[in-house]
Order: sequence, then C-alpha cells, then structure tokens
Amino acid sequence: MAPETDLASRFAASGLGVAEYDQLIRLVYEGVTEPVPWTRLLEALRQRLDANYVSLILRPPTPEQPWRVVFAGEAQPAIASTYETFFYAMDPFVNLPADRMVTVDEVINEADWLKSAIYQEFLKPLNIRYYMGADVGGGNDAICRIRVSRPMGSTPFSEHERALCTLLLPHLKCAVRLRSAQDATEAERTVYAGALERLAIGAVILDKKGRVLKSNRAADEILAERNGISLVQGGLQASYGSENRELHRLIEQAVSGHVDRGPGVVGAMSITRTAGHGNLGILVRTAPITEWSETANRPAVVVVIRDSESRVQASHALMKRLYGLTPAESTLTLKLLDGLTVDEAAEELSISRNTARCQLRAIFAKTGVTRQTELLRLLLGGVIPLA
Repeated sequence: MAPETDLASRFAASGLGVAEYDQLIRLVYEGVTEPVPWTRLLEALRQRLDANYVSLILRPPTPEQPWRVVFAGEAQPAIASTYETFFYAMDPFVNLPADRMVTVDEVINEADWLKSAIYQEFLKPLNIRYYMGADVGGGNDAICRIRVSRPMGSTPFSEHERALCTLLLPHLKCAVRLRSAQDATEAERTVYAGALERLAIGAVILDKKGRVLKSNRAADEILAERNGISLVQGGLQASYGSENRELHRLIEQAVSGHVDRGPGVVGAMSITRTAGHGNLGILVRTAPITEWSETANRPAVVVVIRDSESRVQASHALMKRLYGLTPAESTLTLKLLDGLTVDEAAEELSISRNTARCQLRAIFAKTGVTRQTELLRLLLGGVIPLA
C-alpha cells in the first residue's frame, strides 16, 4: 500500500474531521516550545480518548538516571514512583512494535496480565483497566513511548481511537527530535553565556532597528548604572553626544553588514565614564545569520561591553582543587587578580606584609611560578575566569 493511501485509510479510520486533525497536529508542534513539553497535547488526547491517563515517556528509568515523563491525569506520585524504582524492570508492555499503537492484550494474555504483579500492585491502584501504547522508533533506542489508559468500568479502546493515535506518531517523532535539537542548542548557549557572565562581559543583541532583543546579566548591571551607557526607549545610548553618534554609526554599519552576507562587520570604541571609573570597551559586530533567518525581529547586531574594572570571580574550593591553595592563600591570590600589590592586599586583609609574602612564596611553589606577573598570566590564562 502506497504511503499516501495508507495515510488516507488511517485518517478515514480515525473518524477525525480536518479541523480536529489540524488542531491535534498543531498541539504536537507547539508542544516543542512549552516549558513542560506536550502537556496541552496529552490533555487534549486524554479528553478525546476518554482516558484517565496519557503519558509520554521521553527517557526510561536507568540505574543512573530517573525516568523523564510527561503525563495528563491525576498526579499520584507515591504510586508512580514505584514504577521507576521497581516495576519498570518487570513491565511486559515495553519494546513494542515500532511506530504502531498496540493494546496490552496483543502483547500478553489478558488473564496473565490481570494477575501480574505490575498490574495488581501498580496499575490497579491507579484505576487502570485498559491500556494501549506505542514505542516511537521502536526497541531499546525508541525516541519516546506513549501510553494511554482507561479506568475500571469503561470500554476497550476502539480501532478508531487506535487509528487516531497512529496518525500522530510520525509527527510526534519529528517534534521530539526538534525538541532534542533545541535542548542541545540551549545547552550550548548556556555554556557560552555562563562563560561571558563569569568574565563579567556584557552582551546585548539588537534587531535591525537597533532595539534591544536580549541582554545578559553583566550587560544589565552595566546599563543599570547609567554611567557612560544606558538603555533609553529600548535602545543603547552613550552619555556623551559624540560617543553616542559613534556608537550608533557602528550599529548601523553592523546592520548593513548583512547586505552582502560576507564576513560580519566589526567595530570598536571606548566609552567615557565619570571620574574615578575606567572607560568601557565596546565591540559592535554583525550577528551571524543563515540564509533563512531574514525576519523582521531577527538578531542583527551583537554589542559586547567590557568593564575594565570587573573582577575575576573564583571560589576557594576551585583554587584548592586546581592548585592546592589554602583559603588564606586563595584570598590573597584573588586580591592580586584584582590588581592590588602584595602590600595593598596585606593591608586590606589586615595581615602583616611578612605574612602576605610568606603566603605568596607558598602560592609560587604550588603553582610552579617564580614571579607575580607569571602567576597572574597563569591564572588569567587558565580556567579560573571561566569556572
């Protein structure tokens, strides 16, 4: 049977109208971006199928990790947790035929099923009588597993209802893959954003009109000070007229850098702050785009803001783990990273100069350097600023 004929027969068997089918498919793909994915889809299926539970298992339990499951129905965590810790290992309704909805009586004899420990001790207390499901992708490497149940006193699932769920399976497979790709991208973004935060580097993303789309915490803190640069009516504004004109010239230049889709335009400038504060370093560059990212509110410009007075952050635990430094030695090291001399650090820490110099010699011995400049180069060039 040709795929289009098979799809047409499933659609006819499902009893769905075009509008109903369209709504369910939209819920599948909209569920990719929900905070807890596919909750609206599962609730819609629960109501349409007159089910008491609909669950989507995105990761089965292992000795190393708990299961990851989204479900619609009455939450009963005390009972549900026993599946993860005990009953999953004896569940016969797993490793189902790929991409096909089946009922439990197709896998195991009904009398044996109703007498089984998993039914008597896990499913029956949840008021589950009829059970169907599918492994999307199939086998131990299934992309996800969907399970649907009905309570005592209800009727078995019909062929119409099985066909309805089967229609959704290829879309669910695609949506779960999209969510996985999105999660990977978000993990990568979090790593890079975290590194910028640790380095106290502000990052602001602008659209084609220079409006701020997104900014990180370091940028928010710099802009909130309103010292040299600030956020005004949704855009960046330098405090001094000449610097503000230069800032906006660089932004416009970066926006125009998308026209030929060549290497991104990069510009830089320094922004003056009030007396007693060092200047801010500003880097303006064209945001990377793909051929298909031309939308009205797409990111067009990245503005990087560097505060010369920012301090390197590091914990005593990290200093000990990397170099074996004691808390006192770590504290002195951080003062030196802040730009203080040994004598200035000793005064701030209320210790004698001799004590500070003894600690510094111990730090040299543990890090394998012989001079303070080498120590700073080692620490600033290592992972300390990134951790």
